[in-house]
Amino acid sequence: MKVAVIGAGIKGLVCSYVLAKAGVEVVLFEREEYLGSHRYRTITFDGFDLDLAIMVFNPVTHPNTMALLEDLEVEMEESNMSFSISIDKGRGYEWGTRNGVSSLFAQKNNILDLSFWQMIREITKFNDDVTEYVLLKNNTISSLRFSIIYFLLFKYFKRL
Repeated sequence: MKVAVIGAGIKGLVCSYVLAKAGVEVVLFEREEYLGSHRYRTITFDGFDLDLAIMVFNPVTHPNTMALLEDLEVEMEESNMSFSISIDKGRGYEWGTRNGVSSLFAQKNNILDLSFWQMIREITKFNDDVTEYVLLKNNTISSLRFSIIYFLLFKYFKRL
C-alpha cells in the first residue's frame, strides 16, 4: 500500500513514521523547505537557541510522546515543572513556583499584601476543586475538557 501524508509537522512526521514502521510505503509532502511546524518558534538567549515547541513532558500527560521517544531511543532527562512571572522587570508583579517560599515571595512586600494572599488562596482553591472533580469516578477523559470550561466559566468567572 502507498499512502500520502500531507504536512511535515510533528503529526505528519509521526504518522509517516508509524505507517512506515507498519510496512506502508509513505510519501510525505510539505510546502515549506523545512520539517517541523515549530521551526520559527525559537528564541536566542545568551547565545543559545531555545526551541519553545515541547519543553517538558511526562508519562502521565504525554504517554504517546514518551512511547515514541522510547521507540526512537531518544535520550531524555528529568526536569521539573515550574512557572514564574515577572511584569515590568519585577517592578510590577513577580512570583514563581520553583524555589518554594523564596520564589513565591520574589517581591518581599507581597508577604503583607492582602490581595496577593487572596490570589494564593484562589489558586489553591481552584487546584483543590479541579482535582476533586477530576478524581470523581463518573468523569471520563472526554469529559475533562468540559470540566475546565465548567470551572472557569460557571464556577469562577461567574463571580466577576
